[in-house]
Amino acid sequence: MERIADISIDGYRVQCQILARDGDYRVRVTTRRKQASGSPEDVVHVPSPLIFESEEEAERHARNLMLSVRGVRASGKPVYTIL
Repeated sequence: MERIADISIDGYRVQCQILARDGDYRVRVTTRRKQASGSPEDVVHVPSPLIFESEEEAERHARNLMLSVRGVRASGKPVYTIL
């Protein structure tokens, strides 16, 4: 699992990771609400239905996703601009 990016926005840390399984690649976006020191983090995994045949394609998609993040809703889901 490779982390592509890690940004902070609207009180959340947004991460994008590449997951490899059986020769296919997926992109997973995770948001974590910043908490006071010692408190557990609220973690939201945003599912993606896209499957990539190569790691390079998945990385390109992940970079584009991270560039398009414009905010995070109270539910923890990222808000994207349309590319």
